[in-house]
Amino acid sequence: MKYLFTLVVLFISISSFSQNPIETVVSDFDTVKTFDLVTVNLVKSTENKIIISGEDAEFVEYVQKNNILKIRMKTDKIFDGTETFVHVYYKELKTIDANEGSIILSNELIEQNRLEIKVQEGATVKAGLTVKNLDLRAVTGGIINLTGQVEDQIVVVNTGGIIENAKLKSDYTKVKVQAGGEVEVYATQTVDVNVRAGGDVIVYGNPTKVDKKTLFGGRIKIMD
Repeated sequence: MKYLFTLVVLFISISSFSQNPIETVVSDFDTVKTFDLVTVNLVKSTENKIIISGEDAEFVEYVQKNNILKIRMKTDKIFDGTETFVHVYYKELKTIDANEGSIILSNELIEQNRLEIKVQEGATVKAGLTVKNLDLRAVTGGIINLTGQVEDQIVVVNTGGIIENAKLKSDYTKVKVQAGGEVEVYATQTVDVNVRAGGDVIVYGNPTKVDKKTLFGGRIKIMD
């Protein structure tokens, strides 16, 4: 009985420790790149740090090189980050890059002059923005879902990428879709859409100037 009690206490202690957040201060970076189904929340801050929590927190690793912060699972837990959550506190952010089914969120508005967002391999980025210049790229089932306001928006979609930006108002938007994909954008002044080899684009905002081209299939719809 005493042996069983000891085992129970040990199990509870280990479980409690695994649930405790792991906080690490990191050096400067301006790009966040995620992998292995991990969920990341971005937080603007005066310092760079990461806080890891969840069932597999101890199996998360980060790598820094050339101002890039990579967050992924360790080799024996690859593609197994669904129960893992990471808060990334950043001072400066130029690029958000989500891969391998990972999810990057921002619970607060991202306000800056320029931002690049890339998604691929079924990953998702969801955020609210106030940005002057925005560059987006979605491929292989990656999803970008944004709200807010931008001045200029450049969208590139290949092989099944998805852009859900019907609630992101822009003055000027340029869209290029190739080999399939789904795009929703909002433009009030000018929109330039080019679709090749399949894809669907819906433009909201009834823009003043519209330039649209399709080649080898594809649909473009301008909403009143």
